[in-house]
Amino acid sequence: MSKEISPLRSALDSLLRLAKGLDRLQSDDPFTLKEPVMWGWHAVGLLAYLRLQPARHTFDAWIQDYLHEGSLELNVERDAHWEERERLSLLELLDLLSQADLPSLKPEFYQGWQDRTVRCRNLRAKVEKVIGRCLDEEHRQDLLLLLAAYHRLIRLPAGVIVDADQVIKAFPALFDLIEMLIDKNGTKVDLLTEALEKCRQALPSN
Repeated sequence: MSKEISPLRSALDSLLRLAKGLDRLQSDDPFTLKEPVMWGWHAVGLLAYLRLQPARHTFDAWIQDYLHEGSLELNVERDAHWEERERLSLLELLDLLSQADLPSLKPEFYQGWQDRTVRCRNLRAKVEKVIGRCLDEEHRQDLLLLLAAYHRLIRLPAGVIVDADQVIKAFPALFDLIEMLIDKNGTKVDLLTEALEKCRQALPSN
């Protein structure tokens, strides 16, 4: 029997899985990083979509294309052919969530006739207006480390040398980002906040 999975319920599920993964973290076993970085970034992608999608009409048309609701039904012909470029990547999200004056993480992302720096700053200002906060440089650097770990441990089929302690120390930045993306006026805010607190408590102390 088919069941509907909403982005909000999926984000909550990912936060709970993140907490379980953090509870199993071991600094001497880099394989234990895989679960929390995967579910943590999955939650970020969903929560960012949930915050930005209702305001999609305030963005330029090419940004709106990344924030469409889509169809609920799983369709093999369509969904098996889905590609990463059909959504905002996690790097692009970090770029859009950054302080307006920070250097762009992906200048080629910003399309149109305007200067790319100006376009980047204008889009960041719109995103900050929706979210209410933005990322400073220190916060962003910790998140980039976690994103690099995610790409190397989950997405790329190649060997890697990773300092698990360094990655573990960066997780509070991910928690802060998740907190920033939770809509305090939205539904299930108490459950999301409770799940996030479980993540904070599960992180091993250094």
